[in-house]
Amino acid sequence: MGLRATTLITHIAALARDAGRTDADVDDRAQMLRADIRTAGVTYTELALDLALAFHHAVRDDRDQVAATTARLRENTRGGDFAHYSDIAAFMADLPLEEASPACWIDGAHHTRRQWRGLVTARREDLHSSL
Repeated sequence: MGLRATTLITHIAALARDAGRTDADVDDRAQMLRADIRTAGVTYTELALDLALAFHHAVRDDRDQVAATTARLRENTRGGDFAHYSDIAAFMADLPLEEASPACWIDGAHHTRRQWRGLVTARREDLHSSL
């Protein structure tokens, strides 16, 4: 199971690397990867996939897709590990938290929100400068 999970995480990292690009088929690749994750039964990697997708959609400023991904993350982590992922997804898109996770951010939620949002802004600038 460990090697399979590592392989899946590597594919998720490749999606995050391509976040925001229109020529990288991120959504199609994510759909295929989600099927692989479910077949392998390594369910926690699906949460990482959704976080990478939230980043991709935030970079593209697709607030509806980020909101849908955030809701999915919230539902799939309710009361458990990784519950902070839904906060991070909302932070990246600068969306309000419908219900905050129990996470205690070391530097506070406002600073953490700015940092995650900054990653999205930096990615947009990087994509724009490479055109």
